[in-house]
Amino acid sequence: MTTRLLLAAAIFALVALSVIAWRRPPRRLGASSLASIGIRDPAVVQFTTATCAPCKVAAPHLRSAADRAAIPYHQIDVGERPDVARAYGIRRVPTIAVTGPGGKVLGVWTGLSDDIAEAALSASSIPG
Repeated sequence: MTTRLLLAAAIFALVALSVIAWRRPPRRLGASSLASIGIRDPAVVQFTTATCAPCKVAAPHLRSAADRAAIPYHQIDVGERPDVARAYGIRRVPTIAVTGPGGKVLGVWTGLSDDIAEAALSASSIPG
């Protein structure tokens, strides 16, 4: 009985750690520049797909935050551009990045809470 309990606990822990690792923002994107895909200035970038409902909800909030900061908002459909998803390690949408000069990624988030767009812009030191 104890062996089964320990085995079940180990499997549960492994699944939980896998879910946590899957949900975190992609490391490759956070240490990158988006200049190779044409984003060379400060911007808010949303990686999305055509069927992503949370992406559609997030888009107006991100666009509004970008407008208030006087920087562009870009949407990249990783369903149409799987090369971009592969290159930057994007496994989950919406993935949101804020870039600075030269397209350098200053911050990356997955998902969107009520205040994440504002927090993203203030945390990235983009004047707004």
